[in-house]
Amino acid sequence: MEMVKIKVKRFNKDKDGFEEYEVPKGINVLNALEYINKNYHANIYFRSSCRAGQCGSCAMCINGEPKLACKTKVEDGMVIEPLKNFDVIRDLVVDRTPYYKKLANLRNYIERKEYPEDLENIKPDDINKVKKVRGCIDCLSCLSVCPVRKFTDYAGPTFMRQLARFAFDVRDEGDREKIAYFENLYNCTTCAKCVEVCPKEIEIVHHAIEKLRELCFKKGYYLKNHLAVRENVLKYNRSVEKDKTPLLEEVNEEYLVENEKMRVAFFTGCLIDYRLQNVGRDAIKVLNAHGISVIIPKNQVCCGSPFIRTGQTDIAEKLKKKNLEIFNNLDVDCVVTVCAGCGSTLKNDYKEKEFEVMDITEVLNKVGLIKYKPLDATVTYHDPCHLKRGQGVYDEPRKILKSIPNLKFIEMEVPDQCCGAGGGVRSGKPEVAYALGKRKAKMIFDTNVDYLVTVCPFCEYHIRDSLKKYKEENNIKKDIKVMNIVSLLSKVV
Repeated sequence: MEMVKIKVKRFNKDKDGFEEYEVPKGINVLNALEYINKNYHANIYFRSSCRAGQCGSCAMCINGEPKLACKTKVEDGMVIEPLKNFDVIRDLVVDRTPYYKKLANLRNYIERKEYPEDLENIKPDDINKVKKVRGCIDCLSCLSVCPVRKFTDYAGPTFMRQLARFAFDVRDEGDREKIAYFENLYNCTTCAKCVEVCPKEIEIVHHAIEKLRELCFKKGYYLKNHLAVRENVLKYNRSVEKDKTPLLEEVNEEYLVENEKMRVAFFTGCLIDYRLQNVGRDAIKVLNAHGISVIIPKNQVCCGSPFIRTGQTDIAEKLKKKNLEIFNNLDVDCVVTVCAGCGSTLKNDYKEKEFEVMDITEVLNKVGLIKYKPLDATVTYHDPCHLKRGQGVYDEPRKILKSIPNLKFIEMEVPDQCCGAGGGVRSGKPEVAYALGKRKAKMIFDTNVDYLVTVCPFCEYHIRDSLKKYKEENNIKKDIKVMNIVSLLSKVV
């Protein structure tokens, strides 16, 4: 029988650390723990029940991520720990008591004064709205990884899912949106880490958080700062104010190349058009250098992402309709973005689109990376939530960075840890945004690099501000420049 080595975190009155054991290869983690207790007399404490991925009781942290022990096969070098961000009772057993108490306080049942007489009038669509958020097995994986819950007073994703479950149930008469608001619904950055780890693949962000915010906005529970963003888009068709000449007023409508490998339409987004015009110009330069012709529609508007994330769907629908009229009628291979938020919105929320959407790192890898000039520098890369989890783009930017001669690439501790800027949090809850930004800043300074590279203007702005604050608070002398990947590439093409 082939054996593999795994490490298990032990915690009780006498032990606090890892122990290594050999277990048979190919069995699941739950069976491995039972094997260890039987053959090594280790007496490791852990929870289990159905053994079929339906009860959620055996969730634990496996190689740094929450997983169900009954559904995860052991592998050599595996590290098994209790779920993070919970008090540990013993070994792999965490204290779930605060969760159950909180759930009871949220009134985890249908509320109404009288039994409905018209149950036969409930439509399939009414059932489907609730069905999308009902598959939870209470494994608590989402709570263990939620960055906002760790640093702020936020109930967390599964509680919001539970509130959404009743808020969308036509039989329920409770004020679920009010409860969600005062449980800090707007603290969520919509980073979707909860979705990434959910064993039942529940789309908590789209089907619970954003839908609850839509309901909140309609009933008057919103953040005042989000109304300022609304005023901007009504005035400028952009989510930010105009303070200098927009990119779309400076550039041409076409930047064509000979021996064209690909033709793309450039979706600039609000910050590139109104604040980071240099990034837009760099993007055009880099695309042309790779043999890609660029078409730039001058009448494009905000993608609507800030309004979808904050529940202002009336505005989002109008913006989407206008952009669809523009981009559906272009003769291009794809629409390219240099903003993770714009790209995720166009890909996932523009259901009626007739065009393909690609992040610029996807486009460059597709046509083939060119021979870049050497650059003597060290860089680290931040994965925007709406790029890695929103679009599944992870390897492409790293392939680009690793292909630049003399450039040293260093991964930070948790490159896809949310920086705190998304979901309307930077504008609506700046103190929450910086709580997350501070942790990201520490990771970046720990790498001691010259540049922090990303592919999101919102991340770029927020990380730059977070680095500045963290530097001042900790008396750090080193400067780390923050830039979009196209600005780095513009130095070497």
